[in-house]
Amino acid sequence: MRFHYSFIIYLCIVSSIYAQNTKDSFLKIEYNKLENSTLEYDCKVEKIQRLLESEKNRNNPITISYLYNEFGKFNFRNKDYKNAIQNTQKALQIQKKFIDTIPFAVNKSYNNLAYMYLYSGNRTEALKTFKTLIKQSYKDRYTIMAYTIGLNNLYIEQGDYYKAINYLNEAENSIKQSNDSILNKEKYRVYLSFSRVFSETMKKEHYAKAIEYLKKTEESILHLPEKFKTKNQIIIYARYGYIYDKIKQYKKAIDYYKKALTLSLHTTPKSKHDIATTYNALGYINAKLGKDLLAFENYQNAKQYDSLRTAIYDNLGDYYLKKQDHENALKNYQKAIFYGIDQYNNFDLKKLPSIEKLTQSYNKVNLVNDLKDKSNAWLNFFLKTNNKEYLKNALETITLADKLIDIIRLESTEQQSKYFWREKGIDLYMLATSICYELQDVKKAFFFMEKSKSLSLLENLTHEEAKKRGELPEYLQEKEYSLKHKIHETKELQKTDSLLSELEKQSLLFKHKKEYENFISSLEKEYPEYFQYKKEIAISLFNESYSKITSSSTDLIQYIITENEGYGIYLNKEGTHFFKIPNIKQLLNEIRSIHKFSTKPLSTQLQLDTFSKTSNSIYKKLFPFDTTSILLKNNKLLVIPDYILQNFPFEILLTSPVLKENKIPYLIYSTEISYAYSMSLLKKIEQKKRNPTSNLLAFAPIHFQKHKLTSLNRSEYKMTKIQKLFPGEILYQDQAIKSNFVNNANRYNIIHLSTHANSTNNQEPWIAFYDKKITLNELYFIKNQADLIVLDACETSIGDIQPGEGVMSLSRGFFQSGSKSVVSSLWNTNEKSSSEIILDFYKNLKKGKTKSEALRQAKLRYLKEHQLSENSPYFWAPLILTGSTENLIASANNSNHNYLYWSMLLLITLVIGSSIWYYYRS
Repeated sequence: MRFHYSFIIYLCIVSSIYAQNTKDSFLKIEYNKLENSTLEYDCKVEKIQRLLESEKNRNNPITISYLYNEFGKFNFRNKDYKNAIQNTQKALQIQKKFIDTIPFAVNKSYNNLAYMYLYSGNRTEALKTFKTLIKQSYKDRYTIMAYTIGLNNLYIEQGDYYKAINYLNEAENSIKQSNDSILNKEKYRVYLSFSRVFSETMKKEHYAKAIEYLKKTEESILHLPEKFKTKNQIIIYARYGYIYDKIKQYKKAIDYYKKALTLSLHTTPKSKHDIATTYNALGYINAKLGKDLLAFENYQNAKQYDSLRTAIYDNLGDYYLKKQDHENALKNYQKAIFYGIDQYNNFDLKKLPSIEKLTQSYNKVNLVNDLKDKSNAWLNFFLKTNNKEYLKNALETITLADKLIDIIRLESTEQQSKYFWREKGIDLYMLATSICYELQDVKKAFFFMEKSKSLSLLENLTHEEAKKRGELPEYLQEKEYSLKHKIHETKELQKTDSLLSELEKQSLLFKHKKEYENFISSLEKEYPEYFQYKKEIAISLFNESYSKITSSSTDLIQYIITENEGYGIYLNKEGTHFFKIPNIKQLLNEIRSIHKFSTKPLSTQLQLDTFSKTSNSIYKKLFPFDTTSILLKNNKLLVIPDYILQNFPFEILLTSPVLKENKIPYLIYSTEISYAYSMSLLKKIEQKKRNPTSNLLAFAPIHFQKHKLTSLNRSEYKMTKIQKLFPGEILYQDQAIKSNFVNNANRYNIIHLSTHANSTNNQEPWIAFYDKKITLNELYFIKNQADLIVLDACETSIGDIQPGEGVMSLSRGFFQSGSKSVVSSLWNTNEKSSSEIILDFYKNLKKGKTKSEALRQAKLRYLKEHQLSENSPYFWAPLILTGSTENLIASANNSNHNYLYWSMLLLITLVIGSSIWYYYRS
């Protein structure tokens, strides 16, 4: 009997499974019939929806989920993205309940959903979905494709190249950690994606990395079927061509492009996109080589295969512009722009797309270049015809490009990506200034000059201010700081820790970066005002800046300079001078050559003569107007330098090539000079509220525990004298340690560091304490409220010049962390002379002089009391003042004004209260 009942149960189970399979098969058949029927699309959709809804409770839910997935793909093929998304979401809702059974199906559905969002134009949701996919515990080829195609392409389109690199590092680590033979076969996707992003960043060392990854890709595609191997080999050859073009190895580039083209033309089916791209690239190289006819022929071949490819038309615009055929050049640039936003019928040359349309495009990076090229064509058309209408068109076009580059930069989350876009913006701002110069539109030119300088630093200070304006709770501000500091510590760990593998270090860094990114995203949702304030990057306009400098009886000169061109704007009460710098290449060579005369004493007459001639020549180029001597005499001048001028002290300029009254006619004799990164940044640092609780904090290690740094034996004498003028806390020797600085910097109005520093030999800038060094990146995390920072050390104002940002110096680090003004050095200081000047500087501050006047008078006294070679710039000129020039005592009084006000109010209240109490008591 037992056997009999068991057999019956078995038959029931088999029968049930068979019945269920039959139902599933029937449903699939019915679904396929409807999808392949001759009904109209809308009718098919309606009937399929009814079928799935009516059968979902009577069929295997997994089967239903698969059919919803098929339905979504059917919608997608018909460009019905709304229904495609909804039906794929329905599939996912079911599949997630069975994720342990069908994890591969969940990954596939997320992959499909991400592309549906992408094609519907919702890139935000596409990005989120790809990120959700890579978080799934089950890893397969869809995971790797999400990294290498989905996220990589989206971040490259945004111009956030370094974010793309971070995700590719995580993808590579995922494969290594999985130790899965099937997943290991997907490595080629990671290598190929690395090669793409590294080839886009414009860095020489990255081109080498891109080639290295292409070689890895070639090794890792050997297992692929022939069809897929060939497809990838075409991409590899084309990318080799692109990189060799970038590093100017044109023969190699052409050879590789021809290999890619040969493969593409003999592949079935042909990839028209690949063929058009390769023909276009060959045209571009031949144009650079001066083979214009061959270039034009290649462009025409490219158009035959892909007539809507925007890059072809931008290159054709260059071709016609070179031939001075401006109308055809403009027509092709116009096509490149409008094809880039999927509009194919608007060729009114003056018309420009809206910023909203440009923002929605997947081609923003290329569109910036297309707009810039079109603007340049209008400028060239004006130079040929003198038609000012063309200049107005040029200005309107470049202004739109500027707005677009702002959007790209704001979308970038990695600081290195922001720096990349600052560098890309330099040519744009120079072109804009050139157009403004021809129009003599000084106000617009001033705006573009401001935008060309230290914008990332301005953004960082704006973000700090936004936390307070957006009323972020203190604990959230602390958490944000802590998460950023974790990232910094992990980067430092990568340099020093030998116990962790490179894989572990990368994983740890990326983990902390994602934690920070998620935290910021949560803040933006919960505190929308904070998010809005972060984006309000205030660029100082001409009228505002003009009002500021005239009210303070200060003249202003601002520059924008590249290797090929340079402009300046001089502002004072009498008006403006907007000028083009003559002989820019000669000027740059002179500035580079004069450096060697500044960084050591002038010991011979020949050296002095050469220095005098060179310095006066620079002076004439930087102030190329007839009334210079009148403008600068007995005046205050604020200098906003650019490019290599940022490492140059204007005080050493000679107003005449010959001696006057037996003294060298340095500009410092007639003019009080201070410096700023930009008017926008100066306004921001002056507006910052500071509430220091103590006056002076100084560090004088004198001797150094390690690092083999020479002792600074004059420090103690100097600091004793300073302490008598400005009472405060002086930390000597083993008290002058890094931790004391880190823990106390945020409490003082004046911070003085008498020590060693360095920013040469490709090192990150550092400044030394008795026990350890602090680097520039560390300074960003050490808040201060100082009105004045004195960096009494060598080379504290120099560092790598980051195009569009300025010098990555210790001085910059202190501004980012909160200071109002910084005295820093442009070269190795002489301990004796700098000690004299700094002591006099403090004496002058004590007398109530402004910071800039105090430093100038200290230098003038040194020049008066020293003769011959000791008058060389080496001894007196390296120290410069950047930032607010305000009187230090007045500034301290302003800072304490609220404290005194409330103290007095409290005292008055107590007196009145006591009087009332005594009155009633008596």
